[in-house]
Amino acid sequence: MMDLPMLSPEWRPPTLETDRLVLRAFEEADAEPLHPHAANPNVTRFTLWDYHKSLADTAHFVRDYARCRYLEGVPEPLALCFKADCSPVGAVGCFWASQPNRTMELGYWVGERFWGRGLAVEASRARLAHAFAACGPERIQARVIAGNAPSIRVLEKLGFRYEGTLRSSLLRRGNFEDVLYFALLRSEHEGG
Repeated sequence: MMDLPMLSPEWRPPTLETDRLVLRAFEEADAEPLHPHAANPNVTRFTLWDYHKSLADTAHFVRDYARCRYLEGVPEPLALCFKADCSPVGAVGCFWASQPNRTMELGYWVGERFWGRGLAVEASRARLAHAFAACGPERIQARVIAGNAPSIRVLEKLGFRYEGTLRSSLLRRGNFEDVLYFALLRSEHEGG
């Protein structure tokens, strides 16, 4: 049996920068500025997680969920922040869906106030470049709940290709949902 390397409890994912954004590890102080975005039901209409009903829900996300991922050495979720004001307005992540098959999965969300500004594309482009360079996946996939046209547009702008729909494959909030699969291969990313 192989021993897993011990990570320091202080380990955090790398900080990534774009022209407008900083993508960085979540910290406890992020709960308050993130809460209004995570508490908006419009933001979570197509997410696997439900809107945050209290500041405690958001504190749990930034303190417990994100910290646990970092303790496992998983470099996600990253806070999506403007450079001018490093308060988070969303999140982006890329994690192993199947490490033996070299397949990662991309996810993102942005506060409603900031929709239509290309932030999800900009943040995801930086996260994808880092994932391909640092982790070596052959494939990065993304799942979209049927009806989420803005998310499909984000993926198309990133060069993802539609692969198919798994009908009624997700029981979410009491309803069965169709899930659309998209993927970007290493050769497509390097060629684009």
